[in-house]
Formats: sequence, C-alpha cells, structure tokens
Amino acid sequence: MDTEYAPVPHEDVEVIGLLAYSALAVMTRLAKDGDQAPDIEAHIEHARMSARAFEIFEQLEVWAAHRGIDLLAAAGQYSGLYDDLDARTRPTTWFERTVKTYVTVGIIGDLLLEVSQRHELFDGEAAPWDLAQGEWERTHLAPVTAADPQLAARLSLWARRVAGEVLGLARATLFTHPDLAQDPDTADAIAAFVTKRHGERMAQINLKA
Repeated sequence: MDTEYAPVPHEDVEVIGLLAYSALAVMTRLAKDGDQAPDIEAHIEHARMSARAFEIFEQLEVWAAHRGIDLLAAAGQYSGLYDDLDARTRPTTWFERTVKTYVTVGIIGDLLLEVSQRHELFDGEAAPWDLAQGEWERTHLAPVTAADPQLAARLSLWARRVAGEVLGLARATLFTHPDLAQDPDTADAIAAFVTKRHGERMAQINLKA
C-alpha cells in the first residue's frame, strides 16, 4: 500500500524549489571547475562533487513526487538566480575560481541548511551541501596559502569581493521570497549565521574574511 503524505504548505514548496534549483546550479559550477582544473586528479574529484549535487536534486525529485509537488515549477521560479553573481565575479585564475566556489557553495549551503531546518522539512541529517568541496580546499589550497602570504593576501581580497556579492544575494533572496525565512527577524538571524560561518571557513584556508 502506498504511503500517504500530508499536503505540503506553499511556503515549504518555495523552499523545495530553492533547494532543487541550487543543487542544479552547484552541479554546473563544480563541473565547470573540473573542466578548468590544473590536473586530472582534480578534474575527477570535481566531477564526483558535481555528481553528488545532482544526486541531491534527484532525492528532492523523489520527495516532491511523493507529495504531489511540481518540482520543475517550484525550481523554475528561481531560474537565473545566480547569473548576476557569476557575471560580476569572473575569475581569471584557477585559484580565484576554486576560492569563488568555496565561498559561494559555503554561504549558499549554509543558507539552504538553515532555511530547510527551520521549516522542518526532512527527518534526520540535512543534505550535505558542502559536497566535499570544502574538504578539497582545506587539503589542497590551505597548504599553498600557508606557504605563500602574498597569494593569501590576494585571494583574501578576491574572497571578500565574492562574499559581498553572495551575502547580498542571500539577503535579497530572503527578502524577495519572504516565505523562506517566515519573518524578518528570522531572516536577520539566518544572515548573521551564514556570515559567521563564512568567516570560520576563510580561516580554515588561511584567508581573511
């Protein structure tokens, strides 16, 4: 006998749409990073990360189908959400590219986790939005920045620029889609949380937030 699921409120459908669209966006970003990677090992690792992002989308697809949610419509309302961010922060080197992804996936991942947890959408652990990209940075980039203070300084400036854009996008998204945060105080709390977490991640790769 098929399991019956309770109807999903409209505000929760908004969250599912953001999660699904973001999973696709992260999948694409990681695949592009792999294509620009400096060696075959990095290319393969980023391909694996990209595949994990698509697995998240597929899990959301099944979750939505069981509850009668039109996931394409829910995700489609966010189409182009990250386009302006990408246009304003075009990397010129591999280091800039990989730091941009670290900053972007980190901040957006924290935003997605906070929103989905506050809506109590899923049982158990939330989706692992880091997708191992953070671990890759800490293993491969952190030793380089520790040994090269000038590179660390340049990448810190770049990371600040990217973070400013991503944090601005996160705030704008919460404002434009108020059902995500449920109320203004919650939106402020989420913004403060993701900002704090960003600073912690920068320290892990020897960059200044």
